[in-house]
Amino acid sequence: MIGFPKGKIAFHMFQKDDLKSLHWGTLDVLENAGIKVFSKECLKLLEDAGSSVDYKTSIAKIQGNLVEEAIRKAKKNITLCARNPKYDVVLDGRRMFCTTDGNGTSVMDFNTGKRRMSTSADLAMVGKVANALDSAHIFWPCVSSQDVPDYIRHVVDLKVALSSIEKHVQVETTSHRREAKWLAEIGAALAGGEKALRRRPIFSSMHCPFSPLQLDGGSTEGALVLARAGVPISFYGMPQAGITGPVTLAGSIIVNNAEVLAGLTMAQLAAPGSPFIYGTGGAAFDMKTMTWAGGGPERALISAGAGELSHHYGFPILCGGIVTSAKLPGAQACYEKMSSGLPQFYAGCDMIAGLGLLDDVTMLSYEQMVIDDEMVKIMARLAYGVTVDDDHLAVELIKKVGPGGSFLPERHTMQWLNKEHFITDITDRRTGEAWEADGKKSVVDRARAKADKIMKEHEVAPVPPSIAREFETIVKNADKDIQAHGLD
Repeated sequence: MIGFPKGKIAFHMFQKDDLKSLHWGTLDVLENAGIKVFSKECLKLLEDAGSSVDYKTSIAKIQGNLVEEAIRKAKKNITLCARNPKYDVVLDGRRMFCTTDGNGTSVMDFNTGKRRMSTSADLAMVGKVANALDSAHIFWPCVSSQDVPDYIRHVVDLKVALSSIEKHVQVETTSHRREAKWLAEIGAALAGGEKALRRRPIFSSMHCPFSPLQLDGGSTEGALVLARAGVPISFYGMPQAGITGPVTLAGSIIVNNAEVLAGLTMAQLAAPGSPFIYGTGGAAFDMKTMTWAGGGPERALISAGAGELSHHYGFPILCGGIVTSAKLPGAQACYEKMSSGLPQFYAGCDMIAGLGLLDDVTMLSYEQMVIDDEMVKIMARLAYGVTVDDDHLAVELIKKVGPGGSFLPERHTMQWLNKEHFITDITDRRTGEAWEADGKKSVVDRARAKADKIMKEHEVAPVPPSIAREFETIVKNADKDIQAHGLD
């Protein structure tokens, strides 16, 4: 079974009354400030359900009982299916999963070390690397095919991603209902038809609001198309505390919650009972540099807090974490990624994003991706904590070995070693003399060697030739359709 078991260390920022305050504060915002939705279709959906809609301002004021009904209706126990069923992700609250980080537009070239725009070949290669890494349970395409025209890029990205990895793929680029239709066709082609896609959704889709309190029309309409097709969707709020959300973290969590619940409400009106994943990528706005502080501790606190709130509603959460502003793999990248990700593991968040990208999730580094794989295993082990029962207390064994004895040859040691201890891969724990004799290699050097080995030796099972041909046909048809009708 893939994934990390939920930890025994309980991390709670909120009491029950705090969660109630966040919920009622959110309903107050939705009912009285409202949400701006740049889509007449979506506004009409809300108006028909009883919401107050102003078409001139595109603002809908959503009544609280409608939101709470949507919370009750949505499907919450979700399986994110994979091309290879052994990689299926079961979101039932018992395990935690990691995703790669997504939608960077550049890559640190593995051969030259220079930054350049990403291509479809890069997307295929990073899918291969993610397929080989144990902790990359879900593949959020790390980069996009910048070598492909933008009007068809997202369709091509899904085709390349599904062809390059055997794990579940989540996308975050759906920009219009027409595009969503073609994404669903690609998913159905691989799953075995529209009904099969409902039974085994082999991709899911994230949709990002524009904080504060705005939903893009094209992306939201696309979300409704995918929800109707049975594809799990997530609204992934990204308020920046201090500029697009209140500087106080609780206030920014309310902004995030309002955006997510507004998206949920429309999805449940369009497709009652459709699967929904709560999302957050909130962070602070760095007043010193006037930039997004994705690797700051505030991001971890917002994500962990939103995780508690989502679980209060019964939803699995996809949260941001394991993020850095560093431009190179190394010390800053590691301490920012560790500090911005660890609280989510302690909070038991279901899906934690962040493997592979640097420079505020814009640039792929294969070396950092391998380092991230090691770090999330450490975080998961920290969150798991210490188990106390007869086997773990080992009192009888201690008495048997006695003073001055050794536990190394005992069967109990081998029985529990891999479960109790973090086993290093690229972390160097040798003596200083051994390290010097081996060339004084840094962790980046060791990560690079592992990435290089994966690129050269790892094999991903290809999609069947008939599916590959169908993919190409769908992309060609989507190209003609979008060129003829546009995305308006």
